[in-house]
Amino acid sequence: MIRFALASPSSLIRAGLAAGLGAQADCAVVLSAATLAELVEADYGGAEIVVVDAGAEAENELDPVAPAGPRFVLLAVADDERVGEWLIDGCSVLPRGAAPDQVAGAARAALAGLVATTPSYAAEALRFERVGERRSPVPGFESLTPRERQVLAAMSHGLGNREIGGALGISAHTAKFHVAQIIAKLQAQSRAHAVAKALRAGFADA
Repeated sequence: MIRFALASPSSLIRAGLAAGLGAQADCAVVLSAATLAELVEADYGGAEIVVVDAGAEAENELDPVAPAGPRFVLLAVADDERVGEWLIDGCSVLPRGAAPDQVAGAARAALAGLVATTPSYAAEALRFERVGERRSPVPGFESLTPRERQVLAAMSHGLGNREIGGALGISAHTAKFHVAQIIAKLQAQSRAHAVAKALRAGFADA
């Protein structure tokens, strides 16, 4: 059974999602609140999936990225420029009026380690990311050595330490050292976080 927590200032949206998700054989809503802050305070009620009405959350209050914890499904308006950032950060993003079965499908994908969105949102997110106006330098990025940039490029392709070593002609131990240096220099929390920060800054391995 997939446990959901819902956040929306609209009682109608919360009720509609709760009813629709409750009709799914493998879904159950364990907590519902007007804001994400209330869900956080309640530790999400033990939910595995958190559905947030992102269009109603203040920008400085909506920062769902965390190294561990529940997966997020964000409901956003079509012209929200944060969609690309949320997708890069590993959140699923659906239209604010998404049907409960779509939300349930996104939740199942998220629990399988995938990111779910609609074709139109994906296209719009890519358009915003290509513009580049919102990119900002990542602290420590310029201090990466040429070798560290090669390792970062390999990391962005999902290679592990042993695979990175084989590709670059270095030992797995040396590759592990470079990965640790990259994570430290970029002030990242993990390999994936380091790659996400680099990609958001416009890093390309070409």
